[in-house]
Amino acid sequence: MDRPLVVTGGIASGKSTVGGIFRELGLSVVDADDVGREVFKTSQVQEWLKTEIGEVEDLRGSVRDRMSDPRFRSRLNGLTHPIIFDTLRGSGADVLEIPLLVEAGLVSAFGAVLVCDCPVAVTRERLILRLGSEESADRMLATQILPSVRKTFGDWIIRTDGDLDSVSQMVKTVAKSLF
Repeated sequence: MDRPLVVTGGIASGKSTVGGIFRELGLSVVDADDVGREVFKTSQVQEWLKTEIGEVEDLRGSVRDRMSDPRFRSRLNGLTHPIIFDTLRGSGADVLEIPLLVEAGLVSAFGAVLVCDCPVAVTRERLILRLGSEESADRMLATQILPSVRKTFGDWIIRTDGDLDSVSQMVKTVAKSLF
């Protein structure tokens, strides 16, 4: 495959699980969230955040709390996303996990698109477990585009609310057809 397969989906939709299965199949996988965490640590981003937020004890938490503000989110994404996507483009990976592929308007920048999908109630439950708060989960979900919109851009759609064996079988079918 000339261009990498992109695994995308909303928050807590199973992207990491699907990416892990691709790794188990021997494919190289790069996660945009991991790249983003590295970009977040750069002096350029840290200085911008200090200017925007000030000196705070929990910078990541303060950023997460401000992500529901569309102007803050847009400015932060404008700073970080070009660096993240350049890194992903140059990675040479077989598979890229990119949560914000559709939101960033980059569907055509990569190869085939696999969308991880599950009911919003399932993602909400997963987020509550991850974040420990219904309010935090609902605030994060409110920043997401509708799953029905994201699915329209998928070459493949994988339901991730089933058992792990069925998800694994679907991923293997995609891998067999593409790699």
